[in-house]
Amino acid sequence: MARPLSDAKRTAILEAAAQAVAAQGVGASTAQIARAAKVAEGTVFTYFETKDALLNALFVRLEERLALAVGARFPADAEVRDQLHHVWNALLVWGATHPVDRMALRQLKVSERITDCTRAHCAGLFGTTLHTLEASLARYVDPERLGFYLGRVLITLLETTLEAMAAQPAQRDALAQAGFDLYWKGIQR
Repeated sequence: MARPLSDAKRTAILEAAAQAVAAQGVGASTAQIARAAKVAEGTVFTYFETKDALLNALFVRLEERLALAVGARFPADAEVRDQLHHVWNALLVWGATHPVDRMALRQLKVSERITDCTRAHCAGLFGTTLHTLEASLARYVDPERLGFYLGRVLITLLETTLEAMAAQPAQRDALAQAGFDLYWKGIQR
């Protein structure tokens, strides 16, 4: 009879994968991931059939964490600026608190190894929060550019703001607000 799989080992593998992907990208080897997780390389494949399955599972795990951070106390009935400010702050806090996860997710988002099915599933994690925000922004943003503004521009400006905050921690709050103000002014028609 096969021994049941351990949640602790699965978690250790995913955490090691996040660290490896954050540092080396999706080309990090399963041998390196196994060593960091303190398991045999074959054990990685006991939990994840292929390296792509591991990367997709990691992507889902990170997106679930991010969706929880963004969706927590989302002000669905607030003005659009306040909704967007909530999302901005949630992303900044999550990114600053979980830098390894943030860097790994950044690598995975641009990887062709993440399946369309996984991406669609993860897009659904943001559900009503994303739909509410998009509907609220429709009055302010050219609909053809909304995806670009919420995807690329927001994330790039967030990364820049997080780097500036790390370099100048005494200016953290001012930099966070300056980044948001720049974003808000930039997306309006």
